[in-house]
Amino acid sequence: MGIFKRVKQFFLAETNGLLDKCEQPLNMVNQYIREFDQELARGQQALTNQLFIEKRQAALIAEAESAVQKRERQAKLAVERGEDHVAKLALQEKMMQEKKLTAYRLQYAAIQEQTKTLTEKIGQLLVQSEEYNHRRLLLASRVNVASSLKDIQQTVVAFQTENIAHGFARAEEKVLLIEAELEALNHFNSAAKSITPQYLDPNLAGEIEHALDELKLQKQAE
Repeated sequence: MGIFKRVKQFFLAETNGLLDKCEQPLNMVNQYIREFDQELARGQQALTNQLFIEKRQAALIAEAESAVQKRERQAKLAVERGEDHVAKLALQEKMMQEKKLTAYRLQYAAIQEQTKTLTEKIGQLLVQSEEYNHRRLLLASRVNVASSLKDIQQTVVAFQTENIAHGFARAEEKVLLIEAELEALNHFNSAAKSITPQYLDPNLAGEIEHALDELKLQKQAE
């Protein structure tokens, strides 16, 4: 076995080994990306739930504020009418709603903080997702390059050096033949265009003289 053939076989063996190693990490990366996307989907669902809770809490605050205002109006109206007992009941309800309102606002502030934290976390996940997908594309490109190099080396090994040289020579001969045919065609066309008739047809002599006379008369009339 020749030394060059042995070197080529060794190179192919090494390339195949590298490809096997690359394909496995690429599959692993794809799996990691799928798992990451699932986590990201869960995070987005969590943010949806958090925003719903925040909106519901805001609705409770608005409801409590409306109740406080309503009970205050009822209390004032009862005082104007001299209905102290009704006024006391309205004020009692107002105080209860104010306590609820205070608790709701504290809870709302805590919920908003949680929403902010969750939103920032999901933003970080989105950045990571873009980075991971970019790195996956780079890895896939590296695998593709390695695979292409493998195919090239296999093509080179499949032919002897003499066959390759002979093939190049045949290709060059065909190009020379095409160029020669084109040059001959251009020469023929140029020669054909330069040749014009240098004689008069006797059968057309009368008509030609008549046409010439008409041209001369037109020239004189101008």
